Amino acid sequence: MHDPESQHEWLAFDFGVTGICGSYHNDWPLDAPGPVEHALNYLGPQADHTSLVLLLEDLVRLDRSPLSNAELDVLWQAPGDPLGGSPTFGGDKRAWLDQLLAAVTSLARSRGIPDSMWAELPVCMPDGTAPAAIAHQALTSEVLHLSTALEGARTERPSESVAASREAVEHCLAVVCPELAFRFLLHTFARFDCPLSAETYARLEQVSTAFGHGPYVVDAHRYLLG
Repeated sequence: MHDPESQHEWLAFDFGVTGICGSYHNDWPLDAPGPVEHALNYLGPQADHTSLVLLLEDLVRLDRSPLSNAELDVLWQAPGDPLGGSPTFGGDKRAWLDQLLAAVTSLARSRGIPDSMWAELPVCMPDGTAPAAIAHQALTSEVLHLSTALEGARTERPSESVAASREAVEHCLAVVCPELAFRFLLHTFARFDCPLSAETYARLEQVSTAFGHGPYVVDAHRYLLG
């Protein structure tokens, strides 16, 4: 649950778990022997403290959430390459999430980042009382309303369902964090080639700004306008 006042420089583009999900392009195995190694390569030797903390916050929230394995899987796949290649949760409950969280935790500790910066997170949904939680909760109905635009999706993938993806986003909204659910929702629009009206797009920009995002978090999906 980021703090826009202190982290605004890192929020201009996609970040956290949605950012790293989207890095698994179809050809990533050409550069790494496994998905964990790819993540560490993506983060790079110069990964700054704030970007690692933002990622760890997302991963910890998902790991501690009541989201099902199937819900985690469809959320993770949303930002991934449509051609496939992204890791999946498969039949092992949270196995991939646990591996990634352990690797990024180890990296953060090696960079001198104390666990207190990410491991002791205040609750956001449904009843968090921290100022950031209250600010995010105030946008819950907005994100829920925006999810109805998925009804206009133009395609479904053989192994994926728009309905299941929408349910996962809305459950994430209800029990994890509206801001994180919003980022997953943006990628779900793209995943299912969902056209966005000018009105919906403008609302996405307004909500994104309210969450403290920079200009390119929503702008990356401008091609869906129309």
